[in-house]
Amino acid sequence: MRIDRLEESLQSVIAENDRLAQENRRLAEDIRALQEQSPFHPLGETVPVDGFDSPGAPSSKQYRVGYDGGFVIFPEDDDESPFSLKINSQTTFRYSGFLSDESSWVDSSGNVIPLVSSSNFLIPRGRLILSGKAILPELSYLLNIDYNSATSNPIGFRAYALNYRVSRAFTISVGQNKVPGTREWIASSFFAQEGPDRSMATTFFRPSLSQGVWFTGEPAEGLYYHAMISNGFNTLNLRPSQLDNRICTSGSVWWEPWGAFGPGYSDLEAHEQLTIRTGGSYTFSIEEGSQASNNAPENSSVRLSDGTLITQLGAFAPGVTLQQFHISLAAIDLAFKYRGLSLSTEGYFQDLSALKGNGPLPLNSTHAYGGSLQGGYFIVPQEVEWYGRTSYVTGRYGTGSEYASGFNWFIIPGKNNLRFTADAAWLENSPADQNRTGLVAGQTGLLLRTQITASF
Repeated sequence: MRIDRLEESLQSVIAENDRLAQENRRLAEDIRALQEQSPFHPLGETVPVDGFDSPGAPSSKQYRVGYDGGFVIFPEDDDESPFSLKINSQTTFRYSGFLSDESSWVDSSGNVIPLVSSSNFLIPRGRLILSGKAILPELSYLLNIDYNSATSNPIGFRAYALNYRVSRAFTISVGQNKVPGTREWIASSFFAQEGPDRSMATTFFRPSLSQGVWFTGEPAEGLYYHAMISNGFNTLNLRPSQLDNRICTSGSVWWEPWGAFGPGYSDLEAHEQLTIRTGGSYTFSIEEGSQASNNAPENSSVRLSDGTLITQLGAFAPGVTLQQFHISLAAIDLAFKYRGLSLSTEGYFQDLSALKGNGPLPLNSTHAYGGSLQGGYFIVPQEVEWYGRTSYVTGRYGTGSEYASGFNWFIIPGKNNLRFTADAAWLENSPADQNRTGLVAGQTGLLLRTQITASF
């Protein structure tokens, strides 16, 4: 009898085990089905994604998810489904300290402006960038959102572009972008600069960002251009009612005759053969009214060579405010790289003409000149670079200069997406003023900057 009961219990356990096994198989199939319906099904695998509701969009296409210079969602076939998304983040965290050698300076309007020492941690630049293709295989987009702790606008819209690529020689874009007035300005603040930021001279002379249409391409091997028609020299964040009825034209051309120069001034690529880049840029704009605020992302207002805002009351004559002017800016540049060694220079000529104010002015035009020179050498190949930099600005109203040196540590050798930089600069009567660089008009003293830049 006891044996019969044990057999019945054993049969019951076996039956229950079979039931649980069947239930586990059913649950596993349900989980697999749910995974296959998700566009984020294991990284890099092909999965079905429901189509967009917009006219002409496919109802179901094959997409892949992964990392390729950014987090990406992209189609198996661009022609059948030309919709893709890349997400990038770029951030600079900086310590900036300035030891002033003067207590104040006097601008050209006679204002006495105090100069103070400073010490702070900040995020001068941060970017969240969305880019990809949409609607047509030849049509791409870019949305660049800025975040920072250096201005009174911690989060803002920086740039947008809708690009149609006709060929390697010609791409047309519309939106908001840099006015291409100088080589160092066109170059990325995250990947291209040899120091923590652009030089004092570039900061003084360069244009800003503006809305307009621009054209880029490589019409011949190693020959590139970037031309733009925009609202103005520095009209970023101005309301439509503040814009005049004139446009700004700007263009830049550069040539790399001995092979690809690379994205930055440092020879991170460790070129085995000498490579050079040479080019020139020109910008002309007829301006009317006030300039855009310095709190706008990357904006740098036009100033006299002593640092005075040209549209400030009394800048040219007591009690008179400049209301109309023509500005032209020409720049030429040359750079080379060879086995970890790099050297680059750029010269600038700025002409302010057709000056008109709300009262008589003592002059009709004024000029400013300047230049920059920087060089570096990798003391540890593709990892640790020592560099030096100098730049100057001179004109009718004064002369300013900078002398700087520092080092870059590329934490992942040969890659520029994680970098530590330390820099010390002596400034003499700085005419440049830009909240992201740490430069303030009238500064004389020692500027120290250390920072880490991360991009992914």
